[in-house]
Amino acid sequence: MKGFAYGLSLGLFTRLKMKKTALLLLFALFIFSCKSGSKTTGKSDKADVETHYRDDFRSADAKEKSTLLKDLKATQANYSVLIFTQNFKGEKIVVSNAAKKLYSNYVISNLKTGIADKTRIDNTADTKIFDNLTKTEIVLPAKETAKHKFIYVMKNTGGNSTFMVTYSNTLRPLQP
Repeated sequence: MKGFAYGLSLGLFTRLKMKKTALLLLFALFIFSCKSGSKTTGKSDKADVETHYRDDFRSADAKEKSTLLKDLKATQANYSVLIFTQNFKGEKIVVSNAAKKLYSNYVISNLKTGIADKTRIDNTADTKIFDNLTKTEIVLPAKETAKHKFIYVMKNTGGNSTFMVTYSNTLRPLQP
């Protein structure tokens, strides 16, 4: 009888040890498979950017181009014009470089013209565009902005990238 009780307690001990091991493994699997929650530390995610270089579209006349550059005070070579185009629906957009904030506004695309807003940027420094709604940021490198007078930024809602940036030296007509 003594051997039977010892065998029973040993079997019970082994089963409990196996259960504890199984539970420990499940717990470890659960911990390692869970992703950490996103923390808002003020930093943003880098957005995917689809980049194009085009000058082969219909251009605005010289008078419209001259007027736009004068209005934005962007006639000098160290300035480029940033034009927000399609799919902006009122989200806050902040444009800045290392020195200062260049632009901050709630941008809404005009469905008739396809233009949301425009601003002047200093093309001698990298320019950051931050979308406050999606908490994403893109960077326009100075080496690219210095080569082009007009930079078109579109939110790419249906594509693989978040934004589509087109560098150009041709001003598209801003009025229909």
